[in-house]
Amino acid sequence: MSAFMVILTLLMLLLLGTAYYTKREHTAKCREVQEWMKLHREKEDDQQAKEEALKTRDELQEDLAWRKSVYLADWRKEKFQPSFSAVSVTLDPESAHPNLAVSDEKSSVTWKDTTKDPGKHCSILGREGITSGRCYWVVEIRNGDRSEWSLGVCRGDVERTYWYQECPERGFWAVGGYLQNYCAYSNFVIPLFCRQVPHRVGVFLDLKEGDVSFYNMIDGSHMFSFPLASSSGTLFPYFMLRSGDVSLTICSMMDGPTETPVPLNNPPSPLEETSPNTVPDSSWWLFLELPTRWGKSLCG
Repeated sequence: MSAFMVILTLLMLLLLGTAYYTKREHTAKCREVQEWMKLHREKEDDQQAKEEALKTRDELQEDLAWRKSVYLADWRKEKFQPSFSAVSVTLDPESAHPNLAVSDEKSSVTWKDTTKDPGKHCSILGREGITSGRCYWVVEIRNGDRSEWSLGVCRGDVERTYWYQECPERGFWAVGGYLQNYCAYSNFVIPLFCRQVPHRVGVFLDLKEGDVSFYNMIDGSHMFSFPLASSSGTLFPYFMLRSGDVSLTICSMMDGPTETPVPLNNPPSPLEETSPNTVPDSSWWLFLELPTRWGKSLCG
């Protein structure tokens, strides 16, 4: 009987030892699996962060190259191209949306009823089309800070009856404002970052070189430039209101021709001595301080 008890006790101890060893091995195995999963997740996170960083770097480099080319093109225009001639723009009431009111002088447009929000594009064109040369006009935006508006040029055959997209592919080259933000209109909205509110915007149309540039006439800074398609044809000054108590007024051009506003305030002196094919190193801060690819502008 005593031998049986001894054997039974040994078996129980053996079972307990086996169970303890099995549990310890299982716990260790679970810990190893958890550590492996943690390391795997960290590795995936690191890889994703690395890929995002590389993507951001590539986008920044592409955006920086784009800004450099735009800056260089604008600098060349400032240094080598002749004056732009001021053109007297007269609004064409026949082209105006029914919700718009045109002044007797045909120089200003606003809403007929400011209490209603039409919720759609309401536009008007200049009376005379432009087919050649270099010219400019200046538009004053009143109460535009909390309104939606745009201005620029468009083809004479564009669709403006109902809702439409303002983009070069549809014959519009325009910049505008909405709720204290400013943008250029392409296939997507390109934010413009202006240091001073552009209460007056200059539209500089260069049909010799094939581009249209917009300047903030408050500080003379360059806002944005569009290339023009060779098949653009006759272009008309374009003005659009969509919301808010805003008016667009064409400024009087009594002073005659003028030089394009310089896109840089007090440009660095090495600029004058630099080859036309390079941008001076002291100008690189202009590109680095601006937001990334979403805002392809040089509003200085």
